[in-house]
Amino acid sequence: MKLQNKILLITGWGVGVEPLQSLKLHLEKKGFETQLINIFNVLECNFQAQLDLMAEVDVVIGWSLGGQLATQLVDIFYKQTGQTKTLITLASNPCFVANDNWQTAMPVDVFSQFKASFLQNPQATLKRFYYLITLGSSQAKQDWISIQNIASPPSNELLLEGLQMLEQLNLVSKLKNYLGPQLHLFAEQDNVIPCKIMENFKDIATKNRSYKLLKDATHAFPYLEVERAIEEICQFLTIHQQS
Repeated sequence: MKLQNKILLITGWGVGVEPLQSLKLHLEKKGFETQLINIFNVLECNFQAQLDLMAEVDVVIGWSLGGQLATQLVDIFYKQTGQTKTLITLASNPCFVANDNWQTAMPVDVFSQFKASFLQNPQATLKRFYYLITLGSSQAKQDWISIQNIASPPSNELLLEGLQMLEQLNLVSKLKNYLGPQLHLFAEQDNVIPCKIMENFKDIATKNRSYKLLKDATHAFPYLEVERAIEEICQFLTIHQQS
């Protein structure tokens, strides 16, 4: 059986690639050839250029908004070629802003306030965002400072484009209908994506579609708890390769 050894890793909103460098390094130590791209590569470049990358990889992993883009990429690639890729999302909601059919998401008014705040004062809003994604960790203040120091956000224009994607993307039906293997990891202490999302995933879980809640983890677990994330990813890939 062909081993799945090539991974495309996609960052989240507002952080740049640096916070995921450690995850990339750990994946490479496990024998996976890993390409790390910023979600804004997808926004800035021709979307087809990112789809072309899909032909070269076996697994697509995305953090937060990156998980939504990963879902889009594997879905479109499958529709174009009939080939499935393994999809892994980290602290990612297929529909980030709540609606009548998917209520385990950020309330509309909360998102609207965040977006308005960003338009008024982008730097202060980013700082608050870093606070939210590390809130709940055992050393939250230290982690908040750490991610501020390592983050390399793109231009405010691209960040706003990302917020508009978070507001508009609803990939629930694509995720439900996608036939490739899936793993979705959620965080118990996530202050961006409600862990109640697990209730929805109970309804759509299949043999091919797995999900797990990481106890005591925050939204930033792909950065703060790399070894834990690696353990879950590798365990899933190993089981999938043997099945």
